[in-house]
Parts: sequence; C-alpha cells; structure tokens
Amino acid sequence: MAGESGVSEKSVEFDARVLERLACPVCFGALRLESPDMQIICIECGRAYPLIDGIPVLIPERGSVTH
Repeated sequence: MAGESGVSEKSVEFDARVLERLACPVCFGALRLESPDMQIICIECGRAYPLIDGIPVLIPERGSVTH
C-alpha cells in the first residue's frame, strides 16, 4: 500500500558498504551514512545528500552544507 508520497510504506534498507565505492561529487571526499536523518555526509566538505528510497542522491545541487 502506498503512502501519501506515493512511496511504499515498507522500509527501504540501504547497504552502507556501497559508500566505499562512492565519493562526494563536489570534492571527491569519502562519504558516511548518518542514520537518524538518513543522509549521506561528505567527511571532507560536510555536504549532506539525501537518501531517497534507499538510493543516495549525489547531485551537487541537492546537497546542503552542514558546517
């Protein structure tokens, strides 16, 4: 059954091991998963990228600087 957003209500899992193969599209820094907010954070420049339906959205325009 889909919720108001049209996304299935079942939780979508994200395998954090995927981050070992990804890098920030702006500074090419390493990434980490911030579980409570379900965001991908760049360790180098501090940009936060959304995790939508278990997929990291690494588009520079979608990232926000966290510090």
